[in-house]
Amino acid sequence: MITRDPDVTRLLHPLERRNLISRPRDAKDRRAVVTRITPEGLKLLDRLDEPIQEGHRKQLGHLGRERLSALTELLAAARANLE
Repeated sequence: MITRDPDVTRLLHPLERRNLISRPRDAKDRRAVVTRITPEGLKLLDRLDEPIQEGHRKQLGHLGRERLSALTELLAAARANLE
């Protein structure tokens, strides 16, 4: 797939159309854009918290604390080499 828009711009544009973010240009340097989440975006995130946590519980809850701790340690070790 070929796109003319930079990836970040392409991803942010639909969020801006839905009024979830704002992207005002810097008055001194019009090339600079600071992206901020809007109150509407924060409301959406609040509504998503519980469904996301429930998905995690369904996916990983059966493992129990001990196995989840081991998984966390393994994932941290896997990421350590990337940093």
